Amino acid sequence: MLATMMAALLALQSDDLAEAAKKTSAIEAYSFKSELKAGKGKNQGGPIEGRYQKDQPLYLKSGSAEGYKKAGLIVYKDGEEWKKLEKAAKGEKKSQPAAAAFSAVHFPHEELENFEKNFEKVEKAAEKDKDCTVWSGPLTPTAARTLVSTGSKAEAKSNATYTGTAKVWVNDKGLIVRFEVSAHMKGENKKGPVEADITRSVEINPGAAPIEIPEAAKKLLEAQS
Repeated sequence: MLATMMAALLALQSDDLAEAAKKTSAIEAYSFKSELKAGKGKNQGGPIEGRYQKDQPLYLKSGSAEGYKKAGLIVYKDGEEWKKLEKAAKGEKKSQPAAAAFSAVHFPHEELENFEKNFEKVEKAAEKDKDCTVWSGPLTPTAARTLVSTGSKAEAKSNATYTGTAKVWVNDKGLIVRFEVSAHMKGENKKGPVEADITRSVEINPGAAPIEIPEAAKKLLEAQS
């Protein structure tokens, strides 16, 4: 009987998180900050800040690098000039600008759609954190990999396995305002076994100033439409 009651309670909690994920994924404008750390807390290129507005390219900024992303295409500012980010040809050793980090950026609202399905099980914390309800639990192996993946070739060749957990913060309006993923990667490359602890956090602030795109950047984006 107790086991049945606990299972029913966990199912209800999952439904609550599903509702928050659905509501947040429908937001039409927001700003966000994404940060990835691997190994001894070392930053991977520094945090990336962005602004999303429905039906507009995604605006991204990291340090002095800034650009726009639309359907996989990235344009970035190089001095006073706007350029399209070009991928290096196979076998070509080409120095990439800092804006190349934008390639791995996902739309947070898209990641949050059905986010509750990433968990093997999820539970609500007994106490709130700064007026936010906190949910946490172990991730499925697929979710642990997907949520911290950078899409790099080295990562793909490592044939790594992933385990991990995640925490989600839901505010008093029923919106997800932060999620954090902690994953352990174990694989192998040409040099031998590799292991790494990876932490990725995303903070979301509903509502954002309209995205204004410089004419030069807009032309590059529209040329690929």
